[in-house]
Amino acid sequence: MKEKLMYALLCTVLFFGVAFAQERTVTGVVKDEAGTPLPGASVQVKGTSHGVATDFDGKYSIKVPNDSAVLVFSQLGSASVEKVVGTAKVINVVLKENVTELKGVVVTGYQEFDRSKFTGNAQTLKADNIKMDGVVDVGRMIEGRAAGVNVQNISGTFGTSPKITIRGGSSIFGDTKPLWVVDGAVQEEVVNLSFEQLASGDASTLVSSAISGINANDIESIEILKDASALSLYGARALNGAVIITTKSGKKNVKTQINYQLEESVRMIPNYNQYDIMNSQETMDVYQELERKGYFSLSSHTQARYGGAYNIMYRAIDTFNPATGTFLLENTEAARTEFLKKYEYANTDWFKTLFRPSLTQNHTVSLSGGGENATVYGSVGFFVDPGWTIADRVHRVTGNLKTTYNLSQNVKVGILTQGSIRTQRAPGTYNRSANTVSGGYDRDFDINPFSYALNTTRALRPYGDDGKYEYYSYNYAPMNILNELANNYMDLNVLEYKIQGDLEIKLAKGLKYNFLGSVRHVKSSNEHSMKENTNVVGAYRANRTTVIAKANPFLFEDPENPDRIPQIVLPNGGIYKLTENNLQSYYFRNALEYKGLFKDVHDVKVFLGQEYRHTDRDNQTFTGYGYQFARGGTAFTDYRAIQKAIQDNSPYFEKGFTKERGIAFFLQGTYSYQQRYVFAGTLNYEGSNQLGRSRSARWLPTWNASVRWNATNEKFLEDNNTISNLAFRLSYGLIAGLGSASNALAIFKNQVANRYNLNDRENTIYIAELQNSQLTWEKVYETNFGVELGLFKNRVNLSMDLYQKNSKDLIDYVRTSGIGGQLLKLANNAAMTTKGIELALDTKNIKTDDFSWNTGINFAYFNQEITSLTYRPNVYNLVREVGGNIVGGARNTLYSFDFKGLNDKGLPLFNLRNGSTKFEDIDFQQIDNILSFLKKEGAVEPNITAGLSNTFRYKNWELSTLITAQAGNKLRKPDQYSIDYNDLSVFPKEMRNRWIQPGDEHITNIPGIADKRTVNEIGYRTLRRVYNAYNYSTERVVDGSFVRMKNISLSYTFPKEVLEQLKVNNLTLRLQAANPFLIYSDKNLNGQDPEFFRSGGVAYPVTAQYTFTINLGI
Repeated sequence: MKEKLMYALLCTVLFFGVAFAQERTVTGVVKDEAGTPLPGASVQVKGTSHGVATDFDGKYSIKVPNDSAVLVFSQLGSASVEKVVGTAKVINVVLKENVTELKGVVVTGYQEFDRSKFTGNAQTLKADNIKMDGVVDVGRMIEGRAAGVNVQNISGTFGTSPKITIRGGSSIFGDTKPLWVVDGAVQEEVVNLSFEQLASGDASTLVSSAISGINANDIESIEILKDASALSLYGARALNGAVIITTKSGKKNVKTQINYQLEESVRMIPNYNQYDIMNSQETMDVYQELERKGYFSLSSHTQARYGGAYNIMYRAIDTFNPATGTFLLENTEAARTEFLKKYEYANTDWFKTLFRPSLTQNHTVSLSGGGENATVYGSVGFFVDPGWTIADRVHRVTGNLKTTYNLSQNVKVGILTQGSIRTQRAPGTYNRSANTVSGGYDRDFDINPFSYALNTTRALRPYGDDGKYEYYSYNYAPMNILNELANNYMDLNVLEYKIQGDLEIKLAKGLKYNFLGSVRHVKSSNEHSMKENTNVVGAYRANRTTVIAKANPFLFEDPENPDRIPQIVLPNGGIYKLTENNLQSYYFRNALEYKGLFKDVHDVKVFLGQEYRHTDRDNQTFTGYGYQFARGGTAFTDYRAIQKAIQDNSPYFEKGFTKERGIAFFLQGTYSYQQRYVFAGTLNYEGSNQLGRSRSARWLPTWNASVRWNATNEKFLEDNNTISNLAFRLSYGLIAGLGSASNALAIFKNQVANRYNLNDRENTIYIAELQNSQLTWEKVYETNFGVELGLFKNRVNLSMDLYQKNSKDLIDYVRTSGIGGQLLKLANNAAMTTKGIELALDTKNIKTDDFSWNTGINFAYFNQEITSLTYRPNVYNLVREVGGNIVGGARNTLYSFDFKGLNDKGLPLFNLRNGSTKFEDIDFQQIDNILSFLKKEGAVEPNITAGLSNTFRYKNWELSTLITAQAGNKLRKPDQYSIDYNDLSVFPKEMRNRWIQPGDEHITNIPGIADKRTVNEIGYRTLRRVYNAYNYSTERVVDGSFVRMKNISLSYTFPKEVLEQLKVNNLTLRLQAANPFLIYSDKNLNGQDPEFFRSGGVAYPVTAQYTFTINLGI
């Protein structure tokens, strides 16, 4: 028995001795291709959960069980490397960059994170994967690429910003656009525009994009930060999410390379088959009805404010030709009928007249490379667009130079300079205004070619029988659109430059100091020229008859002689208007970052810093009357033009400015244990001069707490061949924003008092805004739960996020008694809740040496409800095309008049307050109990978004497609029905089914045309409200859902053997179609683009565009 025990003990000792003899330590260094040590790289024994991370110098030390063990070296952003240990004691490894894995690195604008240690919700987009050749605005490229990001292309004009919301936005009356961050510094907008202003088509929208000066070919990647954890360091500025842009950089120890890219694009001319518009014959049928009902007559129409074919005919009848002794046109039925035939059969295609398939070119030449201690990336871009219409054109030059210098092993300096120059021509535009009494928007002298083609009768001609311009009457003055566009235009000039520097100093092992400073300046000037022969100037001179002179609002009525016939105030020259918007911003940041790894299991990262922001905006406008363009710019100003401007409360000179100052202190810590459990927390303390005087109002601490569990690294999954990645995230935090408030202290402004007698005018001071000392930040408390799942060696990757945002202290308009001097006062009274889900699925369906097929799917849905709001909107605020805000609905919810049917005169009836259907009860300014009769339609912004992308690669060929979808929103159809019909009016095809005679009300819902007797009986103003109520009724609402083929791209990359013969590094040819067609939209839209608001001004829709690209590297 004793011998057996001794034998067993000996075997045990020998067994453990062999085991310990086999287990040993392997060391080494992990570097990148440039020879730089890689801290935080993973070194793991394959098939086990045993692993370590490299230290700050890229060094590692790991125990291996035996010589046959395999070490797996990996770092997100690099291709993994496997090494058999064998007898080696030291194994050094170089990890090469793997573009397909770069999505594993999260760039927040402050730091870079290994995604496995990132607790927030962020989506990385590689520019090469999402770039749409020929599309110069980066914001449009992210549509359909990221779950929860909604991009609405409300205007496709260069310089205008798309409406971008992340997770439905968080403010009610404030901005919903995300924060733009470029290379670590916030990119401020030159002008801050609301959703309604962005959709207005006003000239200010041309400078609404914060990133219009950035060349898309200079962008490396885009990061979209969505939840409170990802946005935590932005604290009180990240209410609506953030988009982080990283531009390209040079690489160390890489030979200098020169790359040239040419993009040539063509846009198709629209055609009337796409739109619901009558042809000229059908239109003339309606005009004949208008004539029968008293709208046109020789006595009235020759002096009408607006007039087309009938106006031209009546003027010919009324014009005597002394040379022949007869009138230009005989006033007989036969002569009139024959005269109108040429307009009946004109069927003018205004699209072909005003549009052209212009060839847009975008040239980019770039240089990149680097040595051991310096890298450089530089580029020059030239974009030229001769104009989709005869009224517009764009030229833009961009420059970018990004360099880094390693002054020593511990000191690194980076310098970035960016600049752009833009010149742009656009049609002359006046700002639109809302008519809250009768409903609708008004814009004087709108000559937008797209709006003109859709809103001007086809029974009109650009050229007369003699081949010269044919003029009709508009604002009592001669009008021809070709002449107008040639002489009424805006020239926009934008100069932008940015200088940025950063300094990195390694103070000790794992500890470094970073400084970032940025200066950005934008100067924009818009010169609006209205020459002497334009319709605008003609309207200021239209006094052909006493009737016209008394009715013309552009003539001067002398307050000292009210019985005098209104006078011309612009006898010579034209009008010159200058608008300037300038931005000067500074940004400085100091930060300390510490990274440490203890006992191979405790990974610590601490980030501590301070930043200062300084933004000045100034704007000014000047209107010069009597500017003689053809006489060297000599001014011939009638003092009464200035007097009229003052009386119309339209100052001929204005200047304004805003000064924003902000400072923030922040602390962020991340702790990871065994690369399995991650805990993170952030504290941000920020102050702004835009808010109240009290410390609690002006300063705000924001914070976040979050955790992550990388379940894949647990032992129970180490042998699982199906699940390659499984992680769970949970975060809760507070973020904030300034909202729509612009002042906390009282604002006093100077003005010249308006007096009946100009000699009595004097300088006065008035209160523009009262003091609001308690005004504070808009706040969002957000909870986010996320799951990340990878299957089959990450051939399938799925992520899902559930979130809830409780927005509090939102800016609200409180209606007061007025005793304090202000009827509406801003206050932090409102609240809103948003709940949503986001899904993203990426699959590698097929992968062989010659062929691969990848698919990306994203889907997002949210439910939003305003839970508290003191503001009481009127009817017009709720029924207008952009919707309104009220408790119980989502932000910007659309309401409608409840259409009941037509009466026996063909006029629309509505269910109004207390069951009334009386026309006089239609009141667009009503406030009380309006929900008792208005019908809720739904939000105007979609709450469902989706994207489907597919990429097929076969050898050197690549085919990619992108389909985008939006749903859950309602749209208002364009205003089509009016009491102000004239012979310039255009009609939808549904007008064929309009009410004609009693009894038709039983078979149609299309209102008829009220005759002049009915107008006199009911009243013009009342009937105008009736027709506008129909435009804003339940009959005029459609589903805004759509599915769009967003992009199709086919490219060919030449093989290596061909490149060697051509002596170039790379050569790629690509054909791309952007926005080629709609797959689905509501048929009741009748050709209207579901994303585009037909607002006129400078707004054009985003149209189909076809691009050929050459990319050449030498």
